[in-house]
Amino acid sequence: MLSIVPSKDVETIAIEFEGAVTHEDAMKVDKIIQDKYVDKGQFNIYAIISEEKGASFEGLEESMRMHTEAWDHFHKFAVISSNHGEEQLVEMKRLLPNIEVKYFTLDEMNDAWEWIQE
Repeated sequence: MLSIVPSKDVETIAIEFEGAVTHEDAMKVDKIIQDKYVDKGQFNIYAIISEEKGASFEGLEESMRMHTEAWDHFHKFAVISSNHGEEQLVEMKRLLPNIEVKYFTLDEMNDAWEWIQE
């Protein structure tokens, strides 16, 4: 399940999710990208992952395949999680080979915002 959370930066979509990213979740993110970012250049994603067992990004992968033009504006992806960070980081780098992806712990949330705003 995916939730949109307040962002500290106008060029960043802040999301929080637990478990698998569904098709419906991916469509929410797609709509935000289409409405706010596709004509304005680059955007970032700040993702807080609240699932102890990690997360599956199948819905996000499906969205990327369907809307590659919008995802071409993607700049940075900050992954914030308490567990399984390396596993999630590897999966995100596989899905987004041309994007800067960096893992942060929950204690490093402010560091993640600083990195994304550089």
